[in-house]
Amino acid sequence: MNHLGWKRTIVGLVLLLAVFGMMPFLFPAHRAEAATYTSVVSDVVDGDTIHLQTPVLGSTTVRLVSVDTPETNYNGQNQGHHAYDASNYLKQLLPPGTPVTIETDVEEKDSYGRVLGHVWKGNLDVNKEILRQGHAVTYYIYPNMKYYEEYRAAMLEAKQAGRGIWNPADPLTELPFEFRLRIGGRQPDKYVGDYYTKTYVDPANYKQIPVENRVFFWTEADAQSAGYTRDNGGNTGPVLINEVLPAPQTAYTKEFVELYNPSDNPVNIGGYIIDDIVGGGSAPYTIPSGTTIPAHGYWVWETSNYFNNTGDDVTLKSPSGTIVDQYTYSSTAYDASWYRKPDGGNWSATQDSTPTKAASNQ
Repeated sequence: MNHLGWKRTIVGLVLLLAVFGMMPFLFPAHRAEAATYTSVVSDVVDGDTIHLQTPVLGSTTVRLVSVDTPETNYNGQNQGHHAYDASNYLKQLLPPGTPVTIETDVEEKDSYGRVLGHVWKGNLDVNKEILRQGHAVTYYIYPNMKYYEEYRAAMLEAKQAGRGIWNPADPLTELPFEFRLRIGGRQPDKYVGDYYTKTYVDPANYKQIPVENRVFFWTEADAQSAGYTRDNGGNTGPVLINEVLPAPQTAYTKEFVELYNPSDNPVNIGGYIIDDIVGGGSAPYTIPSGTTIPAHGYWVWETSNYFNNTGDDVTLKSPSGTIVDQYTYSSTAYDASWYRKPDGGNWSATQDSTPTKAASNQ
C-alpha cells in the first residue's frame, strides 16, 4: 500500500471511531449501565432522604430509590418511633461530611426534582442496609428495577428476624404509602404487579400482591409494556384461597386456610402446596394425594402457630411449584378472618369477626 493509501485508511478509521463514539447521541436509549455521581452528605432529612453539600444533576436532595421508610413529618403527622428509628439510623450511618456515591437508574429524578439514587458509602449499599436492619420496606416503581432480588432478600431477612418495623411485639401497623394515602385523603392510584407471576391488579386491589413481590406502575400501559398481564380477579388457577384465619384465641383453637373451587367440575388438589412466605418462614404443607374439592365447594386446612399475627403471606402452589394464588396481610385481629366476597371475588379490606369456615362468604 502506498503512502496515500495509508493516509486514507487512517482517516477512515478515525471517522468510523468518531461515528461509533457519537452513537449514544445519535440513537438515545435507556441507560444500560448505572450512572454514578460523587458528593458529600450535608444532612439527613429522614429515613429515606438526604441532602448533599454539592448538587448532583442540579439537585442537593436525594430520595433513596426503591425503599420506603415510615414518615416523620407528612402533612404534620408521623408514624411514631419507627419513623424516628429509621431517621436516627440513617443519621448514624451518614453523618455530615460523609463521602457518598449516588447511583441512578432509568429515571434519575422524581416529580419533586429530587435525585432517585442508590446511595453507596464505600462498598456499603445504604438502601439495602436500611432494609436489612428492618427500617424500611421495598417500594419499586417501574422502570427503576435495579437490585430487586437483593433488596427483596434483605427485607425478608429483617422480616423473618423480627427486626425494626417487623418486631412482632411492636410492628409497624401501616405501610408508609398507606399512611400517606390516608393522611392525604387519597385513594390508591398506582397499578400493582407481582414480580414473579407477572400479573397486575387495579390500584384498589394492591393487597392481593404480597408486599415483598410488589412492583408499582404509574399507568396500566406501563404495566403492560413491562410484560405484565391483568390478574383475572386473582383466579390464576383451578382453585383459590378464599378465607384465612391467622390468629385463633378463644372462639377458635386452630388457624385455617379455606380453598374454594369456582368451577363447575370437581378439582383434584392432591399434591398442591400451602406456604407462607415463599422460600422462607414455616415449612410448606403438601395436600394429601386424592384430595378433591367439589364444584363450587370448599376444602379447609387447619394448623397451629403457622402464620404470623403481625403480617404474613398465604400462598397456594401447584404440585410443580407454580404459584396458583397468594394473599398477604400486614396485621390481624384475633378470631377474625380475611376473606373474599363473594366466594372467589376480591378480598375484603376488613376482617370478618364471624368467620365462615367451609361455608359461603356471602
